[in-house]
Amino acid sequence: MDLAQMAGWLAAAAAIIAMLQKSDLRLKQGLIIHTVLYGIHFALLGLPTAVISCVIALARISLSIYTRSLLCAAVLIIFSVATALAVSRSTVEAASVVLTLSLFRFDGIKLRLGLLGGGSVLWLIHNIYVQSWGGICLEACFCLSTLWGLWTMVQEQNENSKKEVCL
Repeated sequence: MDLAQMAGWLAAAAAIIAMLQKSDLRLKQGLIIHTVLYGIHFALLGLPTAVISCVIALARISLSIYTRSLLCAAVLIIFSVATALAVSRSTVEAASVVLTLSLFRFDGIKLRLGLLGGGSVLWLIHNIYVQSWGGICLEACFCLSTLWGLWTMVQEQNENSKKEVCL
C-alpha cells in the first residue's frame, strides 16, 4: 500500500471515530484531524482541487467551533464557489457549500443530516471518480457511522420524551 492510500485509510478511521461522537464539539475536533489527513491523502495523489477544498474545510470546521456567524459562513461559501468557477466544477465545491451551511447554522441531528446528505454523498461521488480507495471506504463508512449516530440520537430523544410524559 502506498503512502497516499495509507493517509486515506487513516483519514477514514479518524472520520468514523468523529462521526460516532454525540458531542458536537468532539465531532468537529475529530473532523479537523480527519481533514488534515484527507488533505495529505489528496496532495499525495496529486489532486490540487481536493487539497484546496480540504484547506477550506479546515478553516470552516475550525471557525465553526468558535462562531455561528452567517457572515463567516457566507465568506467561506463565496470562496468555495469562486474556487469552483476558477479551478473546476466538481462535487467537492458543492459539498463545501452544503457543509459550510451545516457547520455554521445547525447542531445535533440537523448538523449530522447536513454532513451526511451534502458532504458524504458528494465526496463519495468524487472519490469514485478519482479512484481514491481510502476515500471511497471513508465516505461509505462516514455515511454508515452518521446514520448510526443519528439513530442513537433519535432513540435518546424518544426515551427523554417518554420520561417527560410519565412525569
